[in-house]
Amino acid sequence: MHLLFMAPDPVPHPKGAAQRIEATVRALTSAGARVTILTPAGPEGRVLDGLDHRTVALPQEGFLQRALAFREAAQELLIREPPDLVWFRSPWEGVPAVREAWRRGTPAVYEAHGFPSVELPAHHPGLRTREKTLERLVLEENMLLQGSDLLITPSRTGRLFLQRRGVPPGRIRVVPNAVRLERFPEPAPPAAELPLRLAYLGTLAPWQGLGTLVEALAHLKGRLEVRLRVLGTRKGVWFRELRSLIRALGVRGMLELEGPLAPEQVPAFLAQSQVCLAPLPDDPRNSLQGCCPIKILEYMAAGRAVLATRVPPVEEILEHGRTGWLVRPGSPSALAEGLLTLAARPELVEALGRKARAEAEACWAHPRFEAALAAVLDELRTSLRSQGRLALR
Repeated sequence: MHLLFMAPDPVPHPKGAAQRIEATVRALTSAGARVTILTPAGPEGRVLDGLDHRTVALPQEGFLQRALAFREAAQELLIREPPDLVWFRSPWEGVPAVREAWRRGTPAVYEAHGFPSVELPAHHPGLRTREKTLERLVLEENMLLQGSDLLITPSRTGRLFLQRRGVPPGRIRVVPNAVRLERFPEPAPPAAELPLRLAYLGTLAPWQGLGTLVEALAHLKGRLEVRLRVLGTRKGVWFRELRSLIRALGVRGMLELEGPLAPEQVPAFLAQSQVCLAPLPDDPRNSLQGCCPIKILEYMAAGRAVLATRVPPVEEILEHGRTGWLVRPGSPSALAEGLLTLAARPELVEALGRKARAEAEACWAHPRFEAALAAVLDELRTSLRSQGRLALR
């Protein structure tokens, strides 16, 4: 089976979306598919080793121009090398993918993670007032939701979101993210000492809650000695906004903003921490659309206590008081109180980390992810052998 996988994110890359893309195409390849992958070219021109990885150079300026250029490249590849199955992650490549799939009578799989109508206003605030543009995005999303044979989401929250948008439950498969435990050696318990060493891993996007975390540090001034290390992209408007907030609150001495690390460097970074943070806000991107934060799975694999917020996708992963410590979302004071609680109870920090590691081994190891995707691929093969695309509906 020739499977064309298309995604609008450059890979390889440290961010979670790129990690999911690479893990998916490698799992599909291991399951027997002949995979071609199409992505934008990254800044260093790297491709995934051992795969038929095609890249397209996109314009440097203008989000819409880049999106349409990628759509055009996807259309050209679909016509030039028609696959047995197309698998995509966004409307930019999804519109030509579904059109060609319907024209040829082949299956289309929509890995529905970040919906532009939900996420783009955060990236480009000016879109919030451009109602016609947002309406067009929703129309395209709906066309893909109705036109795809299978939809894959990483969370039960995401499944509910798809059902609310009219997708029959029988066409939805939940395939959560996973963590490669072999990258994380058996963790040693963190030393119970001050300053309390904190870690945050991931992007600086508004839906990650970094602003709330920085405000929580201000609540801790004079109450608890902490040292936070933030690993994320050190550029762009979100970085500048975060740096301005840090200066305004006078917490510069309590944290370090560092650049992203390659996945193989993450375990050593997390091993130096006592508590790892995921302060996600209760917003449409998290609580409505859903997600499955790889950072939380990596924190668990590292055997570290996780302080996170009570939003639906987080509660799918962590149990308060057993595998994590959950607090009210969007509340700097709640985050600060959570840190004070953990600092005062080193035995709790050790127990949370130990149980989180055990949970990662039992429920979130990579073989489960591979098996779930292999099952999806088997389902698609069966459909192709019988009635083609209609057998899935």
